[in-house]
Amino acid sequence: MSVLYIEPFSGMAGDMFLAALLDLDDPRFSLSDLRAVSDALVPGECRITVERAWRQNLSGNLLTLVTSETEHAPHRGLKEITAIVEAAPFSSAVKARALSVFQRIAVAEGRVHGCSPEEIHFHEVGAVDTIVDVCGAAVALEKLGVTRVVAHAPVTGTGTVKCAHGVMPVPAPAVAELLRGRAIAIEGGGGERLTPTGAALLVELCAEFGAPGAFAPERVGYGAGHRDPKEGPPNILRVQLGRVDAQTESARVVQIDVNLDDLTGEAAAHAAESLRALGALDVWLQPVTMKKGRPGVVLSVLCRPEQRVQFESAIFASTPTLGVRWTVYERTECARRSISVEVLGASIRVKLRLRPGVKDPGYDDLSPEYDDLAALASRTGRSLRELEALAITAALAQLK
Repeated sequence: MSVLYIEPFSGMAGDMFLAALLDLDDPRFSLSDLRAVSDALVPGECRITVERAWRQNLSGNLLTLVTSETEHAPHRGLKEITAIVEAAPFSSAVKARALSVFQRIAVAEGRVHGCSPEEIHFHEVGAVDTIVDVCGAAVALEKLGVTRVVAHAPVTGTGTVKCAHGVMPVPAPAVAELLRGRAIAIEGGGGERLTPTGAALLVELCAEFGAPGAFAPERVGYGAGHRDPKEGPPNILRVQLGRVDAQTESARVVQIDVNLDDLTGEAAAHAAESLRALGALDVWLQPVTMKKGRPGVVLSVLCRPEQRVQFESAIFASTPTLGVRWTVYERTECARRSISVEVLGASIRVKLRLRPGVKDPGYDDLSPEYDDLAALASRTGRSLRELEALAITAALAQLK
């Protein structure tokens, strides 16, 4: 399982997170990828640079994004930001995750100002650089193949901060709303350490704050903030990309259920497929009898806790339901990986299950990919069962 561990020991901002992800030096996400994200959102609008910067005794990437809005950020609403993101050529999962971050901020700001999320007009958060920060983070996580994000309790800073609304206490009111019910550290010296964008990203990506468990880091990145306060910890964020061995890992999942009696079979199947495309762990439809004897279905989705809001939004978008219900479960997961074997001159992918306590996988732990077998069966006239046995035998030989 690919895990990203975020360490906001000095707080976090959107640009610091992106800078740290770039500092991982992973070829799957580079500065050119970030510039492509920017051009997809606002063609030719942004100038993005990365340089090395020291913050007290630590150094990290300092990301600078300059646009015509840098000095005077416009007031954009959630509807305007949604239009910009939806028009970009990103995957549906990236769009859903990015828009969920802005939805969280809008809800928090609405609570602070006593209005609906749709009425909120973002100030600093509505600027192009923040939109690039959020969408860039979503694209990066997708490209890096991150399946789980973990973070420890973030440092917020103390005192006051001057923003578009005037002088505000730290943590800022929107940050305090975003972090309701979460463990935080109100420390770190005077001034703001955790921005609304940083807080929204943490809450969106992490179901709860804590340690990643038995974690094997493979890459480490540091992202510097633009401020360099001498009081408190160095203004820098660390992220670590690595793996957790699911053979000994107990994982938390969320099951989302919704009863539907006003969808055709085609529409229900389409809704299920759209959820699978978003990266759900599993999706299924179960026939039920509902009120007045109407035939209906229960649409169920299994996902990671940090993805719950994203999948709820997708369900509301693809069905006419008025609400969903969800339950958190603990489950023990087997680690998985895939290998390729050659059968009758064709490459067949084989999924390998690694069971807890079992060192050497056996026949029952190997599952050849159906699509590969079906293509080979059509070409050779051999049966699926015969080809499956050949693929498993070849896989066992390769694993010895």
